[in-house]
Amino acid sequence: MLKRLLPVFLILIITSFSGLFAQSLADSGYYYQKIGFKEKAAGFFENYIYSNPDNFQVRLDLAYLYLDTKQITKAREQFDYVGRNSPNENEVKQSKESIAVIDNQTGQVSNTQTTTVPGSTGSDLDSGYYYLNSGNKTKAAIFFEQHLKSNPKDTKIHLQLAYIYYDQKKYANALTHFDYVGKHSTNSDERQLSKSASLTLREDLAFNSPRSLDLYFYNYYDSFQENYIANLVTHVNFRIGKGFFAGPYLDVYTDTRSSKTLVYNDRFVEIGGFFRYHVLNNLFFEFRLGYTRQIDLDSSKINIKPMVVYYNRFGDAKLYLSKGSSSSKTSLYMDIYYAAMYDYKYKNAFLQASLTQALRFHTGGYSYIENYLVENAQFDSRRLDYNNYFEVGLGLRFKPNVMVFPVFFVEPSYKAYFFGDRKNSFQIKAGFWFNFRTKL
Repeated sequence: MLKRLLPVFLILIITSFSGLFAQSLADSGYYYQKIGFKEKAAGFFENYIYSNPDNFQVRLDLAYLYLDTKQITKAREQFDYVGRNSPNENEVKQSKESIAVIDNQTGQVSNTQTTTVPGSTGSDLDSGYYYLNSGNKTKAAIFFEQHLKSNPKDTKIHLQLAYIYYDQKKYANALTHFDYVGKHSTNSDERQLSKSASLTLREDLAFNSPRSLDLYFYNYYDSFQENYIANLVTHVNFRIGKGFFAGPYLDVYTDTRSSKTLVYNDRFVEIGGFFRYHVLNNLFFEFRLGYTRQIDLDSSKINIKPMVVYYNRFGDAKLYLSKGSSSSKTSLYMDIYYAAMYDYKYKNAFLQASLTQALRFHTGGYSYIENYLVENAQFDSRRLDYNNYFEVGLGLRFKPNVMVFPVFFVEPSYKAYFFGDRKNSFQIKAGFWFNFRTKL
């Protein structure tokens, strides 16, 4: 009976969160817009309006982002769409006024002269803003840097430079200024924006670095199995081109209870080399060639493992909360993970999927408490009972106030198996996970 209801249950879950999925695209756009990452924000807004073309407020916000990034033609297209289609008089008026300003500026570009000549007032700050408003961020940065030589504690200009360097993909320079604001600003909103941006930027910097290290460690105690289970995966990434990486890897999966006569989990230690191509930052193909030791099968062999992985986060998952900030202390987001792979050592194909909906309550700084609902499913081509199941859990997570630190969790869950004689089970999992990437 339960097996018949599981597909229905899955459909209900997917349907109930389809609206949340779409809205989370807009939420992510507004989050990145708030911390100043305009290109990322525009990308989320673009994806959102594909399925919600008549959300005119999001179109207006996207148009203004295009204006800020000097994409005048795209901005005008969005304003024009809102002006012709929105039933809201204020939105129509706002759009038409913006179009008039754009047309006026573009029509007078060759004849317009500014009344303020850069540097004529002797103010590096005025010159910096002049070039920034003219779209010349390179010259603006030169004058802002000159201004900081005599005003090194001006956190507002440090923040302005951070965003300029981020737009120019000068991530190391941007990080320097974000870190300064995060450490020295007395403005809680500036401090919150900078520390959130610093954490996001460190991930971008590591991803685009010539050499980087990533490490994933997930371990927990399972009350039903009375078993401690751990998985460690790490890569040393050498960037060989845009989206292309190669290097050595280590993959370890083990528990404390499996044996040759009773297998709870496939236990192995594997080391080798990999090649990875990122179609998108969060969608990649990876090919592994390694030497593996299968613990329960008492076997060692060469292993080949191709895989496709997709993961994404949708929603407003705030990273940092300053004391005294006016921002909400709660965040709502959804994580999606899919993986398909073939593992030669087991002569078995696997499909994994996970969906997590989380409500995060920020307790200050990088610290938070989360209540979450998670659904996991796994299948394999050999129909081994322990590899084919659906699991639903309701958990609690805690992260201390440290930028890079493990997340602790407690998760009661119910697991239903699709094949074999293994009984469905209720268990409580307790442990921690750690996901980290840094440039080398």
